[in-house]
Amino acid sequence: MLVSIVYMSRSVTPFDDDALAELLRESRLRNEALGVSGLLVAKGGRFMQLLEGPAWSVDDRFAAISRDRRHDEVKSLIREDIERRRFDGWSMAYRSLDERDVRDEEGFSPFLSGTMDFAPEFDRTSAAWLLKWFRDRELTDR
Repeated sequence: MLVSIVYMSRSVTPFDDDALAELLRESRLRNEALGVSGLLVAKGGRFMQLLEGPAWSVDDRFAAISRDRRHDEVKSLIREDIERRRFDGWSMAYRSLDERDVRDEEGFSPFLSGTMDFAPEFDRTSAAWLLKWFRDRELTDR
């Protein structure tokens, strides 16, 4: 059985461009080993991530993220059963980096630039709505 979880969190310390790139590399290796795919969106010190894969792997990753001291305010927003993966190979989208600088990074997606949208079968889901909401909002720090 495949599941999908969407969560939001706030970083405890600032993530600069180098830290985000390193997080992408680490996450990709770990997620590939566990059979987890998805999308991590970073914007203004906040994160929204969709994780998908076998239930045990996704639940394990979410539990580890919830314990990670680099995050606080970790909130699960949606957990749903899915028939097939929607983001196979997606790992992270950046807001603060220039797309030209990172387009060759494995796992980069232009989602936050607004130049791409989701497949029609996913576009009408709650998870797609949340990700677009996150992309299109000006999020303020505390």
